[in-house]
Amino acid sequence: MLVINRSWVAAACVIAASPIISATASAGELDGSGNVVCALIKVVGCVEDAGCIQGSAREFDLPTMVLFDAESKVIRGTHESGHKEVSPVKYMEKSDEHLILQGVEEGHGWDIAIDTKTGRMGGAVVGEAVSMLVSGTCTAL
Repeated sequence: MLVINRSWVAAACVIAASPIISATASAGELDGSGNVVCALIKVVGCVEDAGCIQGSAREFDLPTMVLFDAESKVIRGTHESGHKEVSPVKYMEKSDEHLILQGVEEGHGWDIAIDTKTGRMGGAVVGEAVSMLVSGTCTAL
């Protein structure tokens, strides 16, 4: 039976993902025209050959809240330790139903999809041997 060490997987995922999961805000809708804040609720982190674990953003040492700064086109977040992260949005697409944000940070690709009607969000970070899925909820500021 494979035993997964939560702290080892969390550390690997944080190294891969923390630059993407970060944010700051202003008035608008969930269409990218204004700032959007998201609460990260559930995280699943996977490491090649070690399996996957599930937990909260806090358990993975990720910010529990992130902000899409519409004017600067960046995602910002602050860890409990006070460490701040900022990642530029390289690609943004809007539709009636979704706001899609994508970027690249330290060799890892990231993607955030926000349902513009419900505020539900899903995100992913993918890199060599490490991946992370994040779910949460967002609101316009």
